[in-house]
Formats: sequence, C-alpha cells, structure tokens
Amino acid sequence: NSNMTRFLLSLNQAVDLIFAALQNAYPGETYIPRVPSATVNNIARALIGDRNIDIKTIGERPGEKLHEILVSEEECRHTVSRDNFYVILPMLPELCDNAKIGSDLNFEYSSADNVSTIEETVNLLRSHKLLLDQSVVDDSRELLV
Repeated sequence: NSNMTRFLLSLNQAVDLIFAALQNAYPGETYIPRVPSATVNNIARALIGDRNIDIKTIGERPGEKLHEILVSEEECRHTVSRDNFYVILPMLPELCDNAKIGSDLNFEYSSADNVSTIEETVNLLRSHKLLLDQSVVDDSRELLV
C-alpha cells in the first residue's frame, strides 16, 4: 500500500532513547522517541534514487498495519513531553505521582502524523549515510546486522 507509513529511528537515536530512560525515568514510565515518519513508497523511492528500478506495490501482509502507533488513544491521556521524548506515565496507583498528572498529547502518536516529503526522506537518509551513493567499504568497521 503506497499510503503505508513507518517511523524512522536511527541507531544513535535508539541508543539516546535508552540512555535518557536509564538516566531520567521514574518507575513505570515508558519513553517514546519523537522521530519522523515516511511512507514506505517514499523510503523505497529515496533508496532507489535515479536508478531505473520499478516499484511493485504488493499490498499489506496478513497482520501488518497501515500505520505504526507508538502512543495509543488510551495512553495519550497520561503522556507528557520530556526533552525529545514522549513519556507515558504509569497508571498503577502505587507508581503514580499526583504532581505529574496531566497530558501534553491530545491524540495518539502515529506514523501517519507529520509524514515526511520525499525530499525530507532523502535528506534524512542522507544525514545518516544510508543512501547507496554514500556506501563506503571499510574493513576496519563492524557492520551490525
């Protein structure tokens, strides 16, 4: 489906998320990264670039979602902003802090929100050196697969 969207999270952003949660989270909190999203079609087009490669749309696989949801409608009612993250506050009474009651998010956080254009997608992939014309073979580095 050409309207399918996915969040784009770099390895460095994933590591930053883990460190932020380890350093700042209170018991029961869930840290959610605020990251851009793009259509799967734009990701494919960005990776193909100027090469003559056709894109074949095959549709959704069984169980596959059209959009990713990182904060649901239920969770958004107790989600706050903290630095570059959303933090879902705990609902368990023994973990709740009445001083933190409230929400900075009024709707679910989905990859369908604020979808990057093709130009933004290309620039994002380029900034993380993920485009084919940026690949460099260097035997001194490890490749994580």
